[in-house]
Amino acid sequence: MVTIRDLAEADRAAVLELSDRLTIGVAAWRDPVAVAAVVRGWLEDSTAADFVGAALIAEAAGRVVGFVSVDTVTHFAGEVDAYVGELVVDAAYEGRGVGAALVAAAERVARERGHRCLTLSTGAANDRAISFYESLGFDAEDVKLTKVL
Repeated sequence: MVTIRDLAEADRAAVLELSDRLTIGVAAWRDPVAVAAVVRGWLEDSTAADFVGAALIAEAAGRVVGFVSVDTVTHFAGEVDAYVGELVVDAAYEGRGVGAALVAAAERVARERGHRCLTLSTGAANDRAISFYESLGFDAEDVKLTKVL
């Protein structure tokens, strides 16, 4: 059984150990060392005591098996949306409903804070994540294209 709860300071190290999972789907032409450092920094920021968004963990059998952060982002049209900065699930728990439970918790936070939309980003090559998000009702809104020179 998985429990979703607020992040506690004691959970921080376990969440940071999941950082490599956030490199899945990053374009092959990006520097993997730099990518790993950046995604770890994202988790450090969203698990810090002064993080103003919501930081939630999934716990099973007494250990952290997933994490989601919910902050805000302003759409170019001006609406402030809730934003999933990071969603990460331990590889051993992938496909067992942990991610869906974390997204449902993020949706509850977004609604409680008065947001109409919950947005997120993932790597274009992360087909499994894209399919997962689409199965939960997310639709593509923007596409970023890059040309390596």
